[in-house]
Amino acid sequence: MTKKFINQLVQRLKDRREYLLSEVKLRLGEFKNSGTDRLSDTADIASNLIEDEIVMSIAQGEANEIEQIDNALIKIKEGKYGTCGNCGKSINKPRLMAIPFVNLCIKCKEDEERYEGSGINSGSYSYDTVEYAGIEADDEKRSNLKNFDLNDVNPYDN
Repeated sequence: MTKKFINQLVQRLKDRREYLLSEVKLRLGEFKNSGTDRLSDTADIASNLIEDEIVMSIAQGEANEIEQIDNALIKIKEGKYGTCGNCGKSINKPRLMAIPFVNLCIKCKEDEERYEGSGINSGSYSYDTVEYAGIEADDEKRSNLKNFDLNDVNPYDN
């Protein structure tokens, strides 16, 4: 990578970091001021709690991105920038231009995402054994629970 390319990425990273810091400060200020009103209606209280959770979730995501940017800036200083943190191969320039703080090459990122979703197999779960409190279910019950389709499950059933 050329020095010019690295300098452009450093500037983009620093600009993004400053923007995110101002956004986090703004969101935390909103969160801090959200409890100042006295609410008497339960619906208003619930609505404000949900809004607060959303604001904090967004702020947390922005803080995570700031941490990734800081890690990328450290790697640039150490001369290790642009190297996949998993396989050690070079990350291609278009990927670095799109996401300058990325730390995995496309192949390793795809593998990571595939691994994260490997518990779900096209909408159905499989269970090898069914146990509860150390007591195994009988064979008939186990065969009924072995495979089931997620479409058959009502998430609102208790």
